[in-house]
Amino acid sequence: MPTLSHDCRVSLYRIIWETGEGSVQAFALESTRDAARRFFEAVIALIAGRPGADLELYNLYSYRHLFDNGVSEDEDLRVFEIGSRGDRVTAWADKPLFLTTDPTLLGKWAELQAELAAQATRMAIRRIGGPR
Repeated sequence: MPTLSHDCRVSLYRIIWETGEGSVQAFALESTRDAARRFFEAVIALIAGRPGADLELYNLYSYRHLFDNGVSEDEDLRVFEIGSRGDRVTAWADKPLFLTTDPTLLGKWAELQAELAAQATRMAIRRIGGPR
């Protein structure tokens, strides 16, 4: 299982960008919260083709905040949690925008996608009466 790099654990930030087609979860490495906010506004404005002031950006969280408030047993997966109830994740990031080249973040994302696909397969097998 891949683990997140030291850089991610120290300087990863995630923000939610609300678009006309739904929410996008953007990830970047920055030195401070203010630097992360400026970076997200500038880069997403370029992507959207709109001024930063016109964007709906919210829930800017650091790795530490996501770690402390997440519930996943695999603590690194907590960066992809969008919702939880008790000790169960109810929603995962489904439209990530990786504004970093850190390979460990992409590896964790791939691991999550593989696990979610395996869960969906197990549920489908149960529904059709396969092995439990």
